[in-house]
Amino acid sequence: MQLTVLGSGTCAATLQRSMASYHLQSANHSMLIDIGAGSLRRLLEAGKSYWDVGAIFISHMHIDHIGDFAPFLWATRFSPEFERTMPLKVFGPPGLSAWYSRLAAAHGDWMHSLPFDCELAEVHDTTFNYHDLEIFTLPMQHSVGANGYRFSESNRTLAYSGDTGMCENIVELARNVDVLLIECSFPDGDEEIDTHLTPAGVGKIAAAANAHKVVLTHMYPICENVDLVGACRQQYGGKIELAEDLQRLRI
Repeated sequence: MQLTVLGSGTCAATLQRSMASYHLQSANHSMLIDIGAGSLRRLLEAGKSYWDVGAIFISHMHIDHIGDFAPFLWATRFSPEFERTMPLKVFGPPGLSAWYSRLAAAHGDWMHSLPFDCELAEVHDTTFNYHDLEIFTLPMQHSVGANGYRFSESNRTLAYSGDTGMCENIVELARNVDVLLIECSFPDGDEEIDTHLTPAGVGKIAAAANAHKVVLTHMYPICENVDLVGACRQQYGGKIELAEDLQRLRI
């Protein structure tokens, strides 16, 4: 698998960090994990085509993780150079179908008359397959229904936290994974945060899970002048990287 970071930021987007989105390439399939605003542009900057994307995995329904979903459908529906016929599979938490219906009501009937099949699958606390991938989901400590995902292909594993606070499920999701892509929204501080993580919390999770490598992502601008990697390393002795937009990682 190859992971390309499209957006390592948050709702407070900067020129350096778009909102949350990642491209995952398996042996035979192109996928998006979250699709925050700026995803389509970053996908093109990374040399990828949104026409090739066969599946989108949504962690939760906050706008910084789904903002480019309607633009994605619009681009694949109305592009004059290409008419998509390949089916699209959209995986997301409970409420995905109701959200799609509300989105279609806001944007127009074209969302119900796509020239390709757009299949919605609500997944939560389950294991399923998408072609050559086995995917495991667990509830995260964030908004109602928030998912974390673990992707496995040929004994290689990637875990993605989505947004979460400290909880047992993120440790279980990350157990012995090759790469843990995990949110690190804020620096360590005095204020307790129930629904997001800081580097000390990430380090404790990675150590408890025996994750082989950690990639910190979903960082607010306040993190830019803080040594997040150094703070995380006080709790975890494995490999740590700071995600950057357009960064590629072989898993």
